[in-house]
Amino acid sequence: MSQNNANQGVTLFGWNMQSWMQLKVPPIAETAARIVYCGSLAAAQQQLNLLRNECLPWQVQTVNLDDGDLWTLHTAKGPVFLLKPKVLTEAQKRDGGLLAPSSYSQARDLAGRAVGEIKKFKLGELQLRFEEASKAEQLGALVGLEVAAYSYKTALNPSLQTLPRLLVDVSSDLQNEARALALGTNIARHLVNTPPNLLYPESFAAAINELFSGKPGVAVTIWDAERLQAEGMGLHVAVGRGSDKAPCLVHIRYRPDPKSQEAPLAIVGKGITFDSGGLDIKDPVGMRLMKKDMGGAAAVVGLFSYLLDSACNRPVDVYIPLAENAISGRSYRPGDIIKAKNGMTVEIHNTDAEGRLVLADAMAVAGAQTGVDQPAAILVAATLTGAIKVGLGSDVAGFFATDDELGTVIQRKAQESGDLMWRMPLFDGYRPKLDTTVADINHCASGSYGGAITAALFLAEFAKGVPFAHLDIYAWTDAERGALREPGGSGQAVQALAGVLQSYRR
Repeated sequence: MSQNNANQGVTLFGWNMQSWMQLKVPPIAETAARIVYCGSLAAAQQQLNLLRNECLPWQVQTVNLDDGDLWTLHTAKGPVFLLKPKVLTEAQKRDGGLLAPSSYSQARDLAGRAVGEIKKFKLGELQLRFEEASKAEQLGALVGLEVAAYSYKTALNPSLQTLPRLLVDVSSDLQNEARALALGTNIARHLVNTPPNLLYPESFAAAINELFSGKPGVAVTIWDAERLQAEGMGLHVAVGRGSDKAPCLVHIRYRPDPKSQEAPLAIVGKGITFDSGGLDIKDPVGMRLMKKDMGGAAAVVGLFSYLLDSACNRPVDVYIPLAENAISGRSYRPGDIIKAKNGMTVEIHNTDAEGRLVLADAMAVAGAQTGVDQPAAILVAATLTGAIKVGLGSDVAGFFATDDELGTVIQRKAQESGDLMWRMPLFDGYRPKLDTTVADINHCASGSYGGAITAALFLAEFAKGVPFAHLDIYAWTDAERGALREPGGSGQAVQALAGVLQSYRR
């Protein structure tokens, strides 16, 4: 794919978004320090044999190629980082292998882990070599290096960065694809990491506008609070009413080919820039990480960055409802009845279930488009429920789909990209939990069980007639793992949705 460097030189909340990889592939120089990624046991054995004359015997004896891993070998000329993926275990092959590491994700996470080792050395240059590695492994390793190179502190202060010049002998197309994927992921991470006193509805909307406005085929529209009120976005307005940071809606319209009659994908990202819980206030522990409650919006922004940088040619509409769920005398209340954009009346049960309200109004806007703008499907990314984390943990997202073809594509691309997700049931038997005697629907079911399902059922009400999928994500890593070398924003869903964008057609 071609590279247009859409975000080159743009600053995002203090980060000048530059790539570790060279924009143009340099010739491979003679440098001693190197990463050697071996895609097969034979290649790894051959490389180890070549290194025997350079390493002390005890170092070579520590390498068990049958298991696969990352080894740092010290030579007189410099370190060699030897990488070989593990063979899948029988346990990883369970459930049809839908949660198994892919060749791409293994390479990504191995290369990302290597960055932690590389930073221990003061290297001027580092060569990356591939031995019998597939294209997916090469792409994964390059993405892993870029993702692992990001750190919030060094993003704001590049003088702290200690990474060497990276020499890569791969095609420019592959390098550009890796850069686009990694940059999109790191954009999502950086947005989630940015503190809420800096990132709030108005500043987030302004940053999105600066990133994308004026790019070929792109139109950015921002609805302020007055426009939201005029458009009948009662749910969105109610959630943002308690804060002195006014809510807004960002719409990014992408039409790379004005003559195309292909129906666009509508992608909606939850953008609650901070969630106090409202009048149903969270406890201090639960509120601690609520700057990440815009993780769905962050993922969608990162995805759109990838879409532009990879020159994806399919039409897309992005909707990002932004609000801060705060507490004041103007806050919405449990028991309020509010009219949504689509005309439905909604009884408020719990003000800490605000995300589905802003999403519902944005989905109604997406679903109301007609003609060539009528969406082929509506995809939602949101840090929506704690219930999904209770069921699946923090490493596996849950998703719901009303369309089996769309669900199959999401499941497959989640596994291939290492953005692991598991399809959950939209069990209609729980729909009566949303019934109420005073409005058309209650937005938050009573009881402790099935909360992720009832939240998805509520959203599905606002996508009737259009294939719909909802990704309930965590958007955070509590500790370093794989290519994520520090706790914080994880960029979850960006890489999976990038695959969906390329694959799903109706």
